[in-house]
Amino acid sequence: MHTVLVMSGGSLVAANVLSTLSSRRSALRLVAMNSVADEAILSDYDEVWLTSEIDRSDEFATRFADVVSATKPDLIVPTRDTDVAWLASYQQGAPQQHHKLLCGAVRIANAMLDKLDSAELARELDLPFAETVGCTDHQRLREFAKKHGFPLIAKPRCGFASRGVRVVVRAEQLGWLSGRDDYVVQEYLGNHARVAAHVASEEAEGIALFHSLEEIKISLQANIDSNGNVTSSIATRNTMLLGKSVSVSRETSADTQALTRRSAGAFAVAGWRGPINVQCQRGPDGQLKIFEFNGRFTGATSARRWLGHDEVGDTLRHWLGWQSDGDSSYFAETIFRRSADASVNEEMRSVLNERLHWVRE
Repeated sequence: MHTVLVMSGGSLVAANVLSTLSSRRSALRLVAMNSVADEAILSDYDEVWLTSEIDRSDEFATRFADVVSATKPDLIVPTRDTDVAWLASYQQGAPQQHHKLLCGAVRIANAMLDKLDSAELARELDLPFAETVGCTDHQRLREFAKKHGFPLIAKPRCGFASRGVRVVVRAEQLGWLSGRDDYVVQEYLGNHARVAAHVASEEAEGIALFHSLEEIKISLQANIDSNGNVTSSIATRNTMLLGKSVSVSRETSADTQALTRRSAGAFAVAGWRGPINVQCQRGPDGQLKIFEFNGRFTGATSARRWLGHDEVGDTLRHWLGWQSDGDSSYFAETIFRRSADASVNEEMRSVLNERLHWVRE
């Protein structure tokens, strides 16, 4: 019996991990940590521990130590970017536990949280990253806009889920960015003509209540074992709508396959361990460029299993020596993603809120 501790066990990524293991859990004891009890997915675990938010570092660290002492996990799986960075920092002080922690070097984990640092890391690893500039230097920002033209894309340095992202289409719109240290500006990798048409439509007809400029995202996912070996990888085409992928299929182009291998190898050599996700898009010239890294499983992990890529199973096999007791032969061509309703287990929620700990009977 292998005990797997899932950080932020109520998250979308955690739900994906559980989904991939749903029919093959007899040799696994799945334990979750979560900061709230109001998540339907929590009742699917064997055991749940309520914690503080991870940014309350001292309180969280104490609770984390208590949970690890009580559950003695064989593997700890982070499911949010902040989990990844926290666990990497924890590993620095406990290097003897590296074989139990699904993360790598703390410098890489921290760079994944900051888009300016991500661009610098990509340069160090010789990976093609969207050209990126900070906003503190007004003149440099203007020169960047002159070089790349419009549209440009403005992003919070440490944001996620596309929150606060703006498409900048005129020079005057750079004014609110100038001097800010919490934003970056990147070259726009999408279809420039589509943006221009959208702007013209809104000026002529008004602002659409709902709209999205997202196009095809190329997602590269790989697994790196505790010894630094790349054990599996896949590239997918993700059709995006309002920040979420609505369909996922394999991407087999030669340049994508090459970048998948190159990225995974570079991160392995640099000291990353566990899952690595590299998000890319083709620029107007057709060239692939990276715009984001994640050191974890993702919201499309379950979809990739249906495509025949069992990244969670691969991780458990190489990190734990786990043997699957269920079917892993899924070979669909394209996955269409849909949401589903779920209810919270009221008894579990009551016990969690009262005792901060729940165990399945």
